[in-house]
Amino acid sequence: MFTKEEQKKLTELMNSNDDFAYFINKTMKECNILTSQISHEIRNPLTLIKSTAQLIETVHPEAKEFKYWNQLTEDINGLEILLTEVSKFNHSESITKQKQDFLLLLKSVISTFLPLAEQNGIDLTLTIAEADIPYYISYSLDPVKITQVFTNLLRNAFEATERGCYINIVCRVSVPSHLIIEVQNNGKIIPADELPTIFKPFVTYKPGGSGLGLAISSNIVDAHNGTIEVTSTEEKTSFIINLPLS
Repeated sequence: MFTKEEQKKLTELMNSNDDFAYFINKTMKECNILTSQISHEIRNPLTLIKSTAQLIETVHPEAKEFKYWNQLTEDINGLEILLTEVSKFNHSESITKQKQDFLLLLKSVISTFLPLAEQNGIDLTLTIAEADIPYYISYSLDPVKITQVFTNLLRNAFEATERGCYINIVCRVSVPSHLIIEVQNNGKIIPADELPTIFKPFVTYKPGGSGLGLAISSNIVDAHNGTIEVTSTEEKTSFIINLPLS
């Protein structure tokens, strides 16, 4: 995978040479198609394996007593989730923008997590100054993909926090250039040695993690011509998204 600097250089080369851009775009498109085909070919037998395991459990309930049965079903479900994440990653840079009420979208994402926040004793809030609201009312974005980004970030924030902690989405504007959306929490710190690779695909520091959630989020933000970065201190961890106003 390319670093941010390599991606920037590649973009510059593509902008300066139409033939080069054509072959790079063609290669990337064919790689995406190949990844989709491989994912599809794996998913089909996996579906059969899962159905067979469910049938065995139905016909022979005693199978659940076998000490490796739970591990088997967990592995099947884990692989199913991984294939879904691979598909999302493969299409994460393809977006369809439309004018949206960005604040309404963020509030909708937050509302899905409110029961979890109440159950776990987490203070989940959204903060924005009155003067900044008009910049968010009508913004061009892909609502499905941006929802994925904030769902990923909030899910990670809940995994890092415990009862008594807070998670806050802070929205502000850097006029005239950017919207800034910061997802903050005061849970577990992200170790400094993990920060440089946190957005790389298939790099995970969580048991059972796919290592694709943050990579997908980064690709989606990039596709919106924005940036995402992370800071983590004893005081708070912040994922900071900058999106262009124009």
